Amino acid sequence: MDKENLQTKVEALQDNLKVKHDELTEVQEQLTVARRELADAGKPVISCDLAGNLMDQIEEMFSETLLNLCASDLDVEFGIGYDNRIELENVDMSNVGFCRHDLEAVFEVFFAIQDDEESDNS
Repeated sequence: MDKENLQTKVEALQDNLKVKHDELTEVQEQLTVARRELADAGKPVISCDLAGNLMDQIEEMFSETLLNLCASDLDVEFGIGYDNRIELENVDMSNVGFCRHDLEAVFEVFFAIQDDEESDNS
């Protein structure tokens, strides 16, 4: 092959490569969409505004709980650092409880919650 034929062959292969790359990109995008749809299959759909309002209410509930906690609910561990200063090493908050009723109250503001038996009969 002469130089011109080789140049033509290289250009044709580059064009073919671009087409294949574009096809691959499209298939990858379709796969991403299909995976997202599979992950969301069967989940109830809510709006972004509703989800944001729900998160705000949950955040407020947790904030109120933390603001109202008693120091005796905390298990605090201190240690001595290398420079002989007392340092706070750990704060165990496992004794701080979040009331399930408070969380249920937040959800009831946004959703009509049914017993499973009620939803099966409807």
